[in-house]
Amino acid sequence: MKNKRWDVLVVGSGPGGCIAAKVCADAGLSTVLLEKEMLPRDKACSGMILGPWAKNLIREQFGDIPADVLAEPRRYNGITLHIGREGIVEIPQSAAVAWRKNLDYWMCRKAMQAGVQVRDATRAHAIKKDEAGYEVALSKGKGQRKSIYTRFVVGADGAHSAVRKSIRPDLKACCRPAYRECYQGDLSIEKDRFHWFFPLHSPSPRFDVNFKDGFFLVEGGDIRRLGTTIPQILRDYGFPRDLKPLWRDGCVVPTLHDDLVKGSFLPAGDKILLVGDAAGFLLPFTHEGIGSALKSGMLAAESIIEALSGKSTADQLYLKKVEGITTFLKRLRLLQQSMGETAKDGAEALAEAMKKFIEETLI
Repeated sequence: MKNKRWDVLVVGSGPGGCIAAKVCADAGLSTVLLEKEMLPRDKACSGMILGPWAKNLIREQFGDIPADVLAEPRRYNGITLHIGREGIVEIPQSAAVAWRKNLDYWMCRKAMQAGVQVRDATRAHAIKKDEAGYEVALSKGKGQRKSIYTRFVVGADGAHSAVRKSIRPDLKACCRPAYRECYQGDLSIEKDRFHWFFPLHSPSPRFDVNFKDGFFLVEGGDIRRLGTTIPQILRDYGFPRDLKPLWRDGCVVPTLHDDLVKGSFLPAGDKILLVGDAAGFLLPFTHEGIGSALKSGMLAAESIIEALSGKSTADQLYLKKVEGITTFLKRLRLLQQSMGETAKDGAEALAEAMKKFIEETLI
């Protein structure tokens, strides 16, 4: 029996993978979505829907986020920057908030309703080019290995992307760890705001505090460097001395911005397109990634659809479409680099630079 060949194989069930799969299926393409974890799966992330890319694309492609998908409070009314212990900057910004486990699985179910076949607990391994596209080796559980055949591949599989390694095995993609701790308790701090703390009057190390469903979470890429500083700061808000986290987890943050900007790394090759973290599109400093994942996932799907109409090749179309994202990353990267120098001018100057950066990211 001849092996079925799918039109599109999407690897990764985050926002970028879900939107790419759904748009392809909506266009009538046979589409399969792989997720290495059992669904629904969680991800260490603030879960805020920030900026026009995220807000507009979720509404246009998935609809309004249901109340049972959102966490409590359902929206944050702003971002508060705490520079040291004396400087506070308020950024008015309304943002829906959810646990990523619930948000991503809702989008995944929407993709399934559009006709996408979802296979969870399934890993993609070697990707080999064949006469009509690609043969992708899969594994599900112990010893269960087989291949799937597809015309196009969308890699939405995160910082350690297996798909990226198939087109750039030589690329040494650096990653930074990000940690999250969840506490049961209360703090005397506004629960309808996202709080960002910069204890050393510099852009890094920093940590954030956000509230979801009666818990509060402490997150940050450098929180282990801060040691006892975090509980000392949070004691100003009633953090008990003996309070222990209910659980800890984390993720890794890819740092491919400079490679993208210089053009030494291209997030596409032939009929393989990378989106979101796999492509290095995570925004610098804020590490906002939902919007850029959705935007690049949408552009990847459009590129495949247009390539099938004979306009050009998928990779050429995609690389042209993501030039706007790359230009935006370059602008943000320059602003990020300038903040280190701005910090020397004191807390007030640093606060204004951070405020400008975050507003630039959101607008």
